[in-house]
Order: sequence, then structure tokens, then C-alpha cells
Amino acid sequence: MGKICVKINFYGGIIMADDKLESIVQNFVKIMPLFQKKIIRNECGFRNDTFNHSHFQIMEVLGRKGTQPISEVAKKLLISTPNMTKLLNKLINEGMVERAHDTKDRRIVNISLTDKGDQYLKDKFNLMKDTLKNRLSTIPDDQLNKLNTSLENLKEVLMEISSDN
Repeated sequence: MGKICVKINFYGGIIMADDKLESIVQNFVKIMPLFQKKIIRNECGFRNDTFNHSHFQIMEVLGRKGTQPISEVAKKLLISTPNMTKLLNKLINEGMVERAHDTKDRRIVNISLTDKGDQYLKDKFNLMKDTLKNRLSTIPDDQLNKLNTSLENLKEVLMEISSDN
């Protein structure tokens, strides 16, 4: 039988039981690869793409945040400096990203999307949106309603989790 363990935090709020947290973690761990495998990789052209998921994540951060120091992007994505250098070299060689010293502090090297990188990112997002619409169009309305409610709830919960991203 599972633990019955409820804790109260400093502010008087109830902290979820350990079993419930374990179940949530297990569900996240199972859902992420399914989403990656069933939607992103197979259907959105990433399998045969020049760039891998890490390349795409770097471009996505730059598309969302604009010009950033290399160290900040690496920190946000939990990528080591040597690996970041290798990933960036490929993106730079392909004309997707450009590197430039910061105008205020030459020790800082910033990266930003080129026009080609920005267009690539927009094209990939449009392909993902179209693919998702196509995949979801086969699901019955009652299931779509459940999925939509679940995703809205998930988004709300994730927005509440403190993060510096």
C-alpha cells in the first residue's frame, strides 16, 4: 500500500503526497517521449533534417528571446560549453545563427538568428502546427474536448511552476 504522507508548507499550503508526485513524474516521463516520437520526429520532418533537437532548441530560444550571450543559452538548455560550441559551429556554417562580440563587453559573445534561421524556425513551427492539426483531426470530438481541457490544465500548472526560462 502507498504512503499516506501529507506535508504542510511554510505558508500553510498542503504539499502533495509522495505517491501522487511519483505518479505525476512517471506520467511526464512517459508522455514526453511519446509526444516526441509520435508527433515531432516522425511527422514534422526532424528525422531526415540537417539539425537535431538541440539545434532546434537553440534556434527556438533565440527566436523567442532575441540575441543572447552563448553562456545564457547554454545555461537555459543545460548544454555544456564544448557541446554548445559544436552545435553552434554547425548552425553558423549552415547560415542559421551568427556570432558577434557584445558591443559593451568584448568578453561576451552573443548569438542571434539570421534571416535564414528565422525563416527555418517559422517554417518548422508551421509544419508542426499543420501536422498536429492533421493528426488531431482524426480524433472524435469528445476526445478532443478532453485533450483540450487537459492541455489547458497542464499549461496553467506549468505556468505556476517557478522557472527562470
